[in-house]
Amino acid sequence: MGANKGYLMVLAAALMWGCIGIFVNELSAAGMTSVSIAALRLLAGAVCMVPVLLVRGARGPKGDPLAAFRIDGKSLACCVLVGVFGLACANCAYYESMRCVGMSTASVLLYTSPVFGCLLGRVLYRERIVANKVAAVMFNVAGCVFVATEGDLSRLGFNAYGIAVGVVAGLLGALLAVFSKMATERADSLAVTLYGFIFGGVAMGVLAYPWGDIAASASPHALLVLAGFGLIPTALAYILYMGGLALGLEASKVPVVASFETVATVLVGICVYAEPMGPIKAVGICLVLLSIAVMNVDVRALRSSAVVRRLSEAMSFNASAWRAEKACAYSRLLDDADWQAWLAPR
Repeated sequence: MGANKGYLMVLAAALMWGCIGIFVNELSAAGMTSVSIAALRLLAGAVCMVPVLLVRGARGPKGDPLAAFRIDGKSLACCVLVGVFGLACANCAYYESMRCVGMSTASVLLYTSPVFGCLLGRVLYRERIVANKVAAVMFNVAGCVFVATEGDLSRLGFNAYGIAVGVVAGLLGALLAVFSKMATERADSLAVTLYGFIFGGVAMGVLAYPWGDIAASASPHALLVLAGFGLIPTALAYILYMGGLALGLEASKVPVVASFETVATVLVGICVYAEPMGPIKAVGICLVLLSIAVMNVDVRALRSSAVVRRLSEAMSFNASAWRAEKACAYSRLLDDADWQAWLAPR
């Protein structure tokens, strides 16, 4: 039950991530670049997390508002991995890939994260790679490709460096789940979220140096949009994401469930910006949803279920053998001296 709740929390986080485009469009219209927006998102998320941890500490057993901020050195090191590699470097690699090969190709390469998640889960946590996981990853990657390209593969650009950086972005996306799982096993998920945002925002600031761009684009409207950006698809979304991982989810399954962000993004585009759906995009959405369902099927429980047993019996039914068995039983009945006595009451 705890795992199911955790996957639902990740799904809810992915739904919130699907709203990112609304905030990004507003901030882009204000004159900010994508790298600046990514850095501001993490720092704004950290600001939104501070009062949450103050309340958490004040309501704790010690009644100390600062209690929730205190974590040990090893947990802090895990938060560095979450923030620097899982958030900052992943964003920078994605934007660099986008610059070299275009948005469609970069998106497709980013969606390789479920493949890496499956491999990393096996290597680091000895999670079994079973048939439904392989099928789910295949459905997921295919669905994301359909959604990103709408079936037009001519949109894909080919550049060795851009493709390599895009694959690195996919790997780092999978590592976010791994590092977050490691951190939440040792520390409170809210503290992990806060410090991940802080380290990630500082790293983005060092790597991209967006401060001049931010100062030139600042306005009351931009600050209001930024506050919503830091709260809804950042702080709240990652509270749910980290809280779900703290319930002991499999690292190999999380990237597939989190890919629901793709579906949410498409739905936001259709509902808010009147973007066309198209049959290929609809097929892609169905494949992503199917991958999430298939990934979370309990194969062992399914095999032992009454439905599967009945289906197995139906598929193994041999009509010739059944007729032969009934003919033999009828023959034995005729040979029985008391068959008339057996038949009379029936």
